[in-house]
Amino acid sequence: MESFKEGILQVVSKIKSSVLLDTKELDSIIRELQRALLKADVEVKLVLEISERIKKRFLEEEHPPGFSKKDVLIKILYDELVNLLGGETTEELAIKPIPYKIMLVGIEGSGKTTSAGKIANYFKKKGYRVGLVAADTYRPGAYDQLKMLAESVGVMFYGDPQERDAVSLAKKGIETLEKAGAQIIIIDTAGRHKDENSL
Repeated sequence: MESFKEGILQVVSKIKSSVLLDTKELDSIIRELQRALLKADVEVKLVLEISERIKKRFLEEEHPPGFSKKDVLIKILYDELVNLLGGETTEELAIKPIPYKIMLVGIEGSGKTTSAGKIANYFKKKGYRVGLVAADTYRPGAYDQLKMLAESVGVMFYGDPQERDAVSLAKKGIETLEKAGAQIIIIDTAGRHKDENSL
């Protein structure tokens, strides 16, 4: 997410530093945006659609008086990125059935453990009783990191650093936290390498 943010900031910086903002500069800015979106794993087809919409809107829509071309392009970019990320407002997530279970999976180093803590904090602030399950049996320190996050956020925690079976850990964690009254249970799992068959 940080590289996506940096990429978008570079695009905005390029817009601000442009001189004429003619078609040639616009194409260069759009290529920069495409690189940022592709690095963030946005689907190629979607990247091309967004690029075309931005270019079409900039070239065909009437620009409001009092705004520079740069301002208009930044606003169009903002609108398209907000649309890509789900719009200005999002529907409230329906938490049913209770306990609601969320399992985080993905490649190693993608931020699952940190995200587990952030999600737990989000739902705790919404008034839910939340529990975290440490089911990452591969990464050294995963148990300690999640336990520390649970303590800092103030949510329930289940883990067993001696257990090597992730499925068993997840099942026991769900069972234990459910008995303790957790309404939302977040399971942190081990990351996989992108070339690993078990992914």
